[in-house]
Amino acid sequence: MPYVPGAVTCFNYVHTMPFYQSWENIKSALEDLDKNLHTINRRKADTETIKKYIDGKVIANLDKIKDGKYIKPLLKYEYIYINGKKYHNLPYFEKYLNEDYLSKVFENDYYSDIHGDFTIENIICLKEKRKNQKGYYIIDPNTGNVHDSPYLDYAKLLQSIHGGYEFFMNTKSVTYYDNKIDFLFTKSNTYYQLFEKYTQYLEDKFGAEGLKSIFYHEIIHWLRLMPYKINKNGERSLLFYAGLIIVATDIEKRFKK
Repeated sequence: MPYVPGAVTCFNYVHTMPFYQSWENIKSALEDLDKNLHTINRRKADTETIKKYIDGKVIANLDKIKDGKYIKPLLKYEYIYINGKKYHNLPYFEKYLNEDYLSKVFENDYYSDIHGDFTIENIICLKEKRKNQKGYYIIDPNTGNVHDSPYLDYAKLLQSIHGGYEFFMNTKSVTYYDNKIDFLFTKSNTYYQLFEKYTQYLEDKFGAEGLKSIFYHEIIHWLRLMPYKINKNGERSLLFYAGLIIVATDIEKRFKK
């Protein structure tokens, strides 16, 4: 990738440029990904690989999360309070995170070549572009996801604009007591707007069944990052635990009907 003056992360771009330009750049990047990666080596997901994915990326990570130094004491509570709001605690959501349930959610997934880490910060946008130049670059692919479904790419972008991952990363401190977790969370209105646009885009493209699968892959992305946060960030792992619970709550509400 050449050095391009004026290039910024998409996170920076969407918070400094008009909304319609931000969405058009993201949409173009999605279409590029679909055309140039997601059509290569396309095949149906198989039950053996789905099981391996669930065992390795869900069950194994749940065990690590439940053993986390700052999370383990929380698990004795049925509910936790995040910034004063009451939520079901992690054990409640395990009925959606077992092999039987997730196998049904993912049974019609398909595989192909994928990016593997399609977060908003892995889209580099150009504030000024020359004629016939794309307005973005996609960087930092990550292989080895076991379940190589394009849905993982779409879910990674959801982790950004739905879960607000970048805002959690920018939150410096967290306080906690008993079953209460408090922190300053400032997810932007731009992210809420993008989420509405993006959710409609996904539903139009993949239908209700595909949309549900993508959202559940987002939960798994949160599960996958938790062991890293537990090992690296100590108390700050509670921030990302809160993010996991907020996302799981929202997804349950969205699909419970």
